[in-house]
Amino acid sequence: MLFKLLPILAMVAWAWYTMRRSEKGLLRDLDRKSTPLDSGPLLSALQRFRHAMGVDDIRVAIYEQEAINGLAAPDGRIVLTRGLFDRYRKGDFNVSELAAVIAHEIGHVALGHIDRRKKAWKVEMAAKAAAGLFLPRALTGLIGTVVQYASKAFHMGLSRRDEYEADAFAVALMQRSGFDPRASVTLLEKLDRMAEGRSAPIEWLASHPPNAKRIAAVERAIAGPDMS
Repeated sequence: MLFKLLPILAMVAWAWYTMRRSEKGLLRDLDRKSTPLDSGPLLSALQRFRHAMGVDDIRVAIYEQEAINGLAAPDGRIVLTRGLFDRYRKGDFNVSELAAVIAHEIGHVALGHIDRRKKAWKVEMAAKAAAGLFLPRALTGLIGTVVQYASKAFHMGLSRRDEYEADAFAVALMQRSGFDPRASVTLLEKLDRMAEGRSAPIEWLASHPPNAKRIAAVERAIAGPDMS
């Protein structure tokens, strides 16, 4: 029985190795192409976040990439792209809206979303190996296709759930830090206009929920629980 499990263990080990290699490559790229955040107003926002969360440090860097984006790196640092930061410098986004981006990415770190996705990927690799090992060879191709699409739908669903959770975290952190949480709403509205309708045509295959649904969820979070 142990001999039969070896291919599954090997697949999981390979998944771990490739995932670690990808992470290290991303971190090396971030090290080479990033500089520490140097905006006074945003550094002040970070200080308010640190005080609200009771932590000593929140690392935020500017990544030399033209895309308008923010991300939580595998090592826990928060990254704003140069494209997003330049738009802030030009006045397209205000301090509170950039603070909302940072709060959202802090949410991904604080809620363990990165580790959750790693675990999901390992389970996926093990499932694929098990399907190839225990199912009849005639079904391997069909099952492989089914697993591929099911896996994609699962990961997209997980990503959408993470986005909603990070949005709710950002609202709570903004409120505790003395920011207007509606900055999350105006941020999403501006990003929606900038996207010019280029969102994924099939909602359940999109890695992020549609902005209209995210805005509605943020507004519900701002309003608080219904006590009626």
